Amino acid sequence: MNTVVDTEPVVRMDMSWARSRRLALREFGPQDQEALVRMHGDPRLRAHLVDDYPMHDAAVVRVFLDRLARLYRRHEGLGIWHATLLEPQPLFAGWFNLMPMAERPGEVEIGSRLRPQAWGSGLSLEGGELLLDHAFDELALARVWGVCHPDNRSAQAVLAALGFEPLGLLPYDGSTACHYRIVADTWRVLRVESRGARLRRALRARAGFSETRP
Repeated sequence: MNTVVDTEPVVRMDMSWARSRRLALREFGPQDQEALVRMHGDPRLRAHLVDDYPMHDAAVVRVFLDRLARLYRRHEGLGIWHATLLEPQPLFAGWFNLMPMAERPGEVEIGSRLRPQAWGSGLSLEGGELLLDHAFDELALARVWGVCHPDNRSAQAVLAALGFEPLGLLPYDGSTACHYRIVADTWRVLRVESRGARLRRALRARAGFSETRP
């Protein structure tokens, strides 16, 4: 597991709308522009992205934050949220999101974009659990999609551990990406299991798939 060391200041704002033991989510605001630019300036992060939006450019980030502010009000309960890792000390870890899918009207996708300083901390799973509870309990969604870069094995492992069903490579935002999907009933069964049990099942499934793959 990576040790989380960071000098990124945490901007104090209104109380988070969602919180777990180690994670707090809140809306992004204009004061987060500099942190987002620095986050996307890291080539390690950009190597795992499906899209190619130049979010290391301050002008692009300003437009992004302006559009995001409108989306919060237009699609209540959906959005891209600032993630603070609370332990061992508060730090800006990246973001988690539940967003409408442009390619599939009426459908919603889950996602995360974490700074390398937070990789290996288990935060992706913790945030994913938090958002799936929100999606199915609060928003009453029937299903949630997951999409990731074909080479992003960590994201694929997280989606498998959360119980997402793999659907293969499909078109996405002008490119091709791995698609996954989970329905409400599946999550309600799986969330009572320990995180370790779900991780072990996902690893066994991936190993079995590798052994049978031609």
